[in-house]
Amino acid sequence: MTNALFDMPPEPKPMVAPAPMEPVIEGPAVAIYPLVPARSFDQPFTYVVPPELVGQLEVGTIVEVTVGRAARVGVVQSLDVEAPEGVRLKPVVRIVDQPPVLPSLVRLAEWVADQYGCARTVALALVVGPRLAAQARASAVPTRRRQLAVRRLVDDLGGFDLTKRQRTIAAQVPVDWVSLAALLTAIGTTRPTLGKLAEAGMLAIEERFLDELEPIPDADDIVAIAEASIVGQGSERSLVELTAAQQHAVDQCAGDAPGSADDPASLLVGITGSGKTEVYLETIARSLDQGRGAIVLVPEIALTPQTARRFLARFPGNVEVLHSAMTKAERATAHERIARGAARVVVGPRSAIFAPVRDLGIIVIDEEHDGSYKQDSEPRYDARRVAFRRALSEGARLVLGSATPRPESWHGVQRHVLLTERPGGGRLAPLEIVDLREHEDEYPLSVVVRDALEATLQRGRKAIVLHNRRGYAVALHCRECAHTFRCPRCDVSLVIHGRIARRQRLTCHHCGHDEQVPERCPECRSVEVARMGAGSEQIEKLLEERFPHQVFRLDADSVKTRGAVGEILDAFAAAGPSILVGTQMVAKGHDFPDVELAVVIDADMALNIPDFRAEERAFSIVSQLAGRAGRSAMTAEHARVMVQTRDPSHAFLGFARTHDIAGFLARELEQRAQFGFPPFGRLVRVVVSSRLESSRDQWAQVIADGMRTLDVGRVLGPAPLMRINERDRAQVIVSTHRAAEVAAAMRAFLGSSEAVRRKVDVRIALDVDPQSML
Repeated sequence: MTNALFDMPPEPKPMVAPAPMEPVIEGPAVAIYPLVPARSFDQPFTYVVPPELVGQLEVGTIVEVTVGRAARVGVVQSLDVEAPEGVRLKPVVRIVDQPPVLPSLVRLAEWVADQYGCARTVALALVVGPRLAAQARASAVPTRRRQLAVRRLVDDLGGFDLTKRQRTIAAQVPVDWVSLAALLTAIGTTRPTLGKLAEAGMLAIEERFLDELEPIPDADDIVAIAEASIVGQGSERSLVELTAAQQHAVDQCAGDAPGSADDPASLLVGITGSGKTEVYLETIARSLDQGRGAIVLVPEIALTPQTARRFLARFPGNVEVLHSAMTKAERATAHERIARGAARVVVGPRSAIFAPVRDLGIIVIDEEHDGSYKQDSEPRYDARRVAFRRALSEGARLVLGSATPRPESWHGVQRHVLLTERPGGGRLAPLEIVDLREHEDEYPLSVVVRDALEATLQRGRKAIVLHNRRGYAVALHCRECAHTFRCPRCDVSLVIHGRIARRQRLTCHHCGHDEQVPERCPECRSVEVARMGAGSEQIEKLLEERFPHQVFRLDADSVKTRGAVGEILDAFAAAGPSILVGTQMVAKGHDFPDVELAVVIDADMALNIPDFRAEERAFSIVSQLAGRAGRSAMTAEHARVMVQTRDPSHAFLGFARTHDIAGFLARELEQRAQFGFPPFGRLVRVVVSSRLESSRDQWAQVIADGMRTLDVGRVLGPAPLMRINERDRAQVIVSTHRAAEVAAAMRAFLGSSEAVRRKVDVRIALDVDPQSML
């Protein structure tokens, strides 16, 4: 291994695609990215345009080309490039019958590659659409596609024996063929539910050609039914008249206020329940009135059917909702619908920032503080930074909204738009601190929390309980020899899952290792094995044993099936006095007017992490959960937030108690400035992993030495990390103001060392602006 890590490469030029000894084809030369996800394809190749295709290509056109002897899909990067002398160029084979990639998205993908150090072809996979990104050969692209569709067969549902919920769903299914996937999102139900209605003869479900499908129809009927079955329970609201504060916010965010047109970004800081979504909707409506489109980014775990219905109802027939539960075919269909302009509003998680919306007028990032906007696998882009770049390049507005904005956004966005009141009579609930040191024997449910829950339920109201730890218990521990059951492949304790003792399993949340809970300790054979700590499953069980009311659990383990999130939230909304318990998913933007009490079981969990963002995340999750209580006049009088902690004097709790967002951010920024942490500098993290500790150390040291030679900032490491999935890991961190230079140098090194690293099984992950240091 040579340490030529940071020899900065020259500006890349298109590589030549030489042709075999065949007749020379005359024509203009073009630069094309073959979609091959390898670092050796990190720059465009030069091809010749045959006579029959002259004048038909543009930047972003999808074409078939040959690489070696293989047919590949490619994207035109530029036209009329200079052809190298004395070289036979391969011709472009054909134009693939797919909508071209917007030229602005081709440039955006190149920017992503430059900023985050990934191969350009990997970045291009973000913008070409799921169908092309997933395939290796252009010849596999069909020209006419099918999709599962549904329609209602009967007009009168009176002759069927249906529950109220089934009747509501059946009435919302159109009589014309529509996309099954789109309808599931629009009305917030599941495929098995529609399947039962089809078995009863009310619906038909079958594959149809895409051009035979109608768009989801006018949402008037959907809204009317939803208002009766869901809106009245608080999951969403119909159109409302904006308050003066909301109207002012719309003017600022839409660029209609004096001085707001020159700067595209606005930070909408609104307390929970202040009506930020109404501001989003009206701002988007103005963009549509101007003939321009919109992208709305929502954290994946907050992208519930209730959230989607707000946009579907406001902009009927003009919305495409993207989410992780979609099949590849559904994703491809949605992408093509957006590309041809059938949907002008796109709602989705971070990847939706690359949606092919033409004439983009506005980008909204809801809950902009959420860590899920940063991708943790290659390409490790931050959707917030990408959104700012796209807004600048396409002349669009950017609205970042949150009740607890990131310090980076608070510091970096110049225009702050504030919403400080809740429409409709709700108020921010007072926050009470419960000192767990005085209730240690009662953990995890102190007597004061139990009493508060009982009083809330007796008043006919609801409660939300947050415990940000999955499973039943966090570890299995031997009382005799102190042995802790650990994952054989990772340096972590195994987590106990399952509420019934004889069926419980030990599971690793990192590699997926799973085994049965043993009756004896494998070290000393003692039967004194204890379940340590509590997870959300155990909290659920304790609540069910304590209270004769319905208890719902919302965490990653309870929502593994498609549509489960919506079903749980709908059930909680429709229930009487009840409790919703779960991980951070329960704090994500839900609007239930009859929730009176919010409880944090253990606020210290978020702080016990070696990460400079720990306090920011703790403040955010406590404040977000607090916002679930007292959101309407019916619960405002008795609304309470209770936070259990062993450190009641911690500074972040003082700010949370007084709802002092500005004060917390000022303190956080002051501390970060002392160490050059974001936003006063940027971090670049490089993680090296290998099955051999010696190989890990060798490669990590090469990278650290190269970083220091480059002299772009302070270099920390290499430092060892915990072993994951039988791979030893180490990290190098650079604190810098020249992150793009570091990314470019690392990209060159990763490309030149790819073959060697593959042989010795060394993996290197580059993460610019990392969200985690673990």
